[in-house]
Amino acid sequence: MLDKSSIIGLLAGSSLVILAIITQGSLVPFISVASFIIVGGGVIASTMVNYSFTDIRESFPTITGMIRAQDVDLRTDIELLNLFAKRARRDGLLALEGDVSDVDDSFLRNGLQLAIDGVKKENLEEILGDQIQAAKGRIEMTVNLLYSMASYAPAFGMVGTVIGMILMLQNISDAESLGKGLSVALLTTLYGAIMANLFFAPLAGKLDYLSELDLNRKYMFRSAILSMLEQENPRIMEKKMLNFVDPRSRAEYLKYYDTVRSTKEREEKLYRLWKNQQNSTWDDLRKILEVG
Repeated sequence: MLDKSSIIGLLAGSSLVILAIITQGSLVPFISVASFIIVGGGVIASTMVNYSFTDIRESFPTITGMIRAQDVDLRTDIELLNLFAKRARRDGLLALEGDVSDVDDSFLRNGLQLAIDGVKKENLEEILGDQIQAAKGRIEMTVNLLYSMASYAPAFGMVGTVIGMILMLQNISDAESLGKGLSVALLTTLYGAIMANLFFAPLAGKLDYLSELDLNRKYMFRSAILSMLEQENPRIMEKKMLNFVDPRSRAEYLKYYDTVRSTKEREEKLYRLWKNQQNSTWDDLRKILEVG
């Protein structure tokens, strides 16, 4: 699901357009199936010409995956990875083998499994880097697809306008046909502008922003996995991971651990709960760990 700002923006934009119409008259004259078919159908057709079926099919899970990125709290990831790092340093990476399958994030799950399987650091770093670049390529393709759709919509709005004008000129003596042609001419331009500037282009921009969050998380995961593979001190690994966290969240995390010690009891409680709490916000996780 889209975040609150996106939902509010879409609802506000749509509501303002509708409100502007109904305050001056009826909404019915602004509904045209023919205009919608010209713009919507044209955008779909042009997208299919420009992109392969594979690209279009893969764009939908990419959009869904990126939308989930906005709800991720990297501090929760740090808590989980610290837990794994302590267990791996104490008992070896093989101690994590029973837990890896329960990790929700596929990139982290696959990376940890490769480390457990004994892949050398150089090879693992290359594999994870290639996976990040592949994910980046899929995101860029989807963003470009949405921007392309945003450019097609106004163009087909103009196509509809031309069609409407031709219909008007062919039946200039028929008042009823003249009105229908004028309606198609104007409404297709309106539909094209709304689709491009309220839906496709903003969605592409949002996806571009969310992709930065997702890629940043993947880079943090790669840093942590390589640290565990080298048996680095978990505190050093934690400092590396905090470099990927925004300054305000990092300050809150550090301030909290200035006053709270990470005890064995807290670690054991986190281990019991992490499977169900790995997608929680850090504030919620912290409160759960502090209770009892």
